[in-house]
Amino acid sequence: MAVRNFTAPSAPLMQDILKDLYIRELKAYKPAPDAKSADASTQVKDFKAPAVPATPSVDAAGDLAAWETANVEIVDAVSEEVYEEEEEEVEEEEEAHH
Repeated sequence: MAVRNFTAPSAPLMQDILKDLYIRELKAYKPAPDAKSADASTQVKDFKAPAVPATPSVDAAGDLAAWETANVEIVDAVSEEVYEEEEEEVEEEEEAHH
């Protein structure tokens, strides 16, 4: 019976030099403070809530008394004759359509 032996390479694995260099530079990077943040504070105004509007004065008792004493105009009621004439016209139109 034949047996195969697998051996590990005796030389160390080749490391990726560019990858290590890139990671080291990323860890060492310190971002500079943004100059725009100082300029933005001068461009923005502080918020001030608008003034609360005054409550309107209401004289409910006076308005009710004026309404009760107001002259009311009553429109004349439609006479029975006009109402009957309109009904006859509607009936004639319905008969003409059928």
